Amino acid sequence: MIGMAADADRRVELHGSRVIDLTHEMYHGMPSWPTNSRFCVEDAKLMEVDGYRLRDIHMNTHHGTHMDAPSHMLEDGDPISAIDPGRLMGDGLVIDLTHKGDGEPITREDLREFEPEIRRGDMLFMHTGWDLLRGINRRYLFMWPYLSVDGARYLVERGVSLVATEAMSIGGWGDRTPTMGPITDTGTEVHRILLSNGVLIIEEVANLEEVLAGRRYARAQFVALPMKLRDLDGAPTRVIAIVD
Repeated sequence: MIGMAADADRRVELHGSRVIDLTHEMYHGMPSWPTNSRFCVEDAKLMEVDGYRLRDIHMNTHHGTHMDAPSHMLEDGDPISAIDPGRLMGDGLVIDLTHKGDGEPITREDLREFEPEIRRGDMLFMHTGWDLLRGINRRYLFMWPYLSVDGARYLVERGVSLVATEAMSIGGWGDRTPTMGPITDTGTEVHRILLSNGVLIIEEVANLEEVLAGRRYARAQFVALPMKLRDLDGAPTRVIAIVD
């Protein structure tokens, strides 16, 4: 599907395929996990004063579209810098789960509807439409559809290599703020089931409806490249789909 051009600059040619960016923009004050640190951008150098621009970024390893490394939840799990790049690209499937409601689990039975399409080694992307709600609002910050424990076990049984969600977390909201109590207490278990079985996790992806193009499921090739942060538990990740 992808080949290298013969000209001197070695540009990648897509031979009629299309690239869809599945990554959210990162910006000052963007939504993030409500009880963790916020993403902040500050001016360090100004064009008008210094003749060039430079900005400081204050962030954590799970801001924006990001990948969870095994070490996020497993004491002896690999950090993000140890993940083989060969695992970060390959074939996969987007499935339409937009029928799932606020705070509703995505179960084994929901996923079994797509069983004939889910192949061993697939990167699986779950489309709920939650990326369109992105902002500082109650639904986006707390009420997303989440993968259930039996759903996580099913994906391990099917042998997927990676699972991605448009939500803040693959598990449901299980924390507490002055305005919102927990939806579920299964988030940690879901992460551990996946990560302990070699299934990588990407959270807060976007634009999956462009891959589906009105279908219930669609296959594509995917590339997901996290920042190579030494010995850390996750990293912001650029994710793309390549479709015919």
